[in-house]
Amino acid sequence: MKTSLLALLLLSTTATAASTVNITVSGTLTRPPCVLSTATTLTAEFGNVRTDQVASTGTVAIPVRMTCPAGSSLNVSFASSKGTHTATVAKTSVNNLGVSLLWADDTAANLTGTTKAYNNLSGNVDISLKAKLIERGTLTPGAFTSSMVMTINYL
Repeated sequence: MKTSLLALLLLSTTATAASTVNITVSGTLTRPPCVLSTATTLTAEFGNVRTDQVASTGTVAIPVRMTCPAGSSLNVSFASSKGTHTATVAKTSVNNLGVSLLWADDTAANLTGTTKAYNNLSGNVDISLKAKLIERGTLTPGAFTSSMVMTINYL
């Protein structure tokens, strides 16, 4: 009987000890991002352009299309790998030749990181651009390149 009473006392002593753990669950719900329907590597090919006809050379289309969930917002910005002549004219590999990217309304895109906001998007979204050559002085014949990174942040 003494053994049973001692076992009962030990069990009741350990059974009264307790620990509490507080658990917090948190997070943020976000909309799914838009999905690009065009390639992630795009090329604006001007072909052969005479040095005396750069100013009159037409633009080259750069398609940027996506599908977005209802109520989507995004910010678009650009950075030029070769630097810029101005905020809207990127340098090329040829001295005195620049290139601008134009929005659908023919305004020049900022190429130094300033963002353009799009809000309340839904379904098929077209933020296509056009490339335009810009003469900045005397040009020397030769091949030219320039490259820019377009960053699309989904909000």
